Amino acid sequence: MPRPILKRWVGERSTIDGRTLDLQIHAFTDFMVVQSAKRAGEPSPEAARAGMDLFAYVGSADPVETVSVHDRRIPGPGGDLPIRLYHPAAAVGRAPGIVWLHQGGGVVGGLDTDHSLCTELAERCGAMVVSVDYRLAPEHPLAARVVDSVAAFQWVADNADGLGIDPERLAVGGSSEGGRLATLVCQQRRKSGLSQPVAQILVFPGVEADSTTASMQSMAEAWPLSANTLAFFTAMQGEPPADDGWVSPLRAASLAGLAPALVVTAGFDPLRDQGHDYAEALRAAGNKADDRCENSLPHSFILMGGVSREARKATARLADDVAKMLGTD
Repeated sequence: MPRPILKRWVGERSTIDGRTLDLQIHAFTDFMVVQSAKRAGEPSPEAARAGMDLFAYVGSADPVETVSVHDRRIPGPGGDLPIRLYHPAAAVGRAPGIVWLHQGGGVVGGLDTDHSLCTELAERCGAMVVSVDYRLAPEHPLAARVVDSVAAFQWVADNADGLGIDPERLAVGGSSEGGRLATLVCQQRRKSGLSQPVAQILVFPGVEADSTTASMQSMAEAWPLSANTLAFFTAMQGEPPADDGWVSPLRAASLAGLAPALVVTAGFDPLRDQGHDYAEALRAAGNKADDRCENSLPHSFILMGGVSREARKATARLADDVAKMLGTD
């Protein structure tokens, strides 16, 4: 839609904390809010999952067609785990690898959620990407998706040769809840005396439960992640695990000795400040950590490349930064 028409439709754009929401995102937000209102009812995991599927289907950019995609299952702590393998056409010999953990608050999402991003990471980084379909709440406790993520990373490391992956260039990454799980893969491997991934890629990660940061207040009514949505996800988790570090990686007793990190946050996101705080804490503990905020974009912007040029550019920047970390830029 031409920008002059969009401006008339949207009217005055949201400006919060000195940031102005991208025009195309604002229009998409209006559309999705209307669609959500049509389906309004008692919140449930089933309804939330359908909403996420619609969001990802409507908003995501087209996947990169030259990347080969294969689904399979691997052994997991609670039974077979579905995974999706992404093989870039340009990969020759043993390529770098990325174990990817999708977003969804631990309640929604699956292999299709971050599918478009995974194809772009594979293509731009020349990397094999392995996306993991970990177990979700409320059917399974938080501990299930933590151990699934840790086990999946280890399985990829153990089977790197057969997958065409260089085990010395194996990274872990994820978006939102998946970003939190990626931090825990690193923390749990350090605790077990295992080698660190070559990098941890954390995209608008949630790393502190019951956060009271400024962005949690100013962005409480943001879309697609609001205070009410966060409360719903929390209510679905059941009893928290005994290890508080699994709920809030930022509060871990020590953050020393962890993989180099890339933390990308979004301006219109309640989780914005805690992502930045985690990068600061990593640096204070002696780790390398780069962080950047995409100021005009909201949480889950990697699912909006089909409706926003700025979201597409931000996703490309993310993939290019990962390529630099893997040495394939």
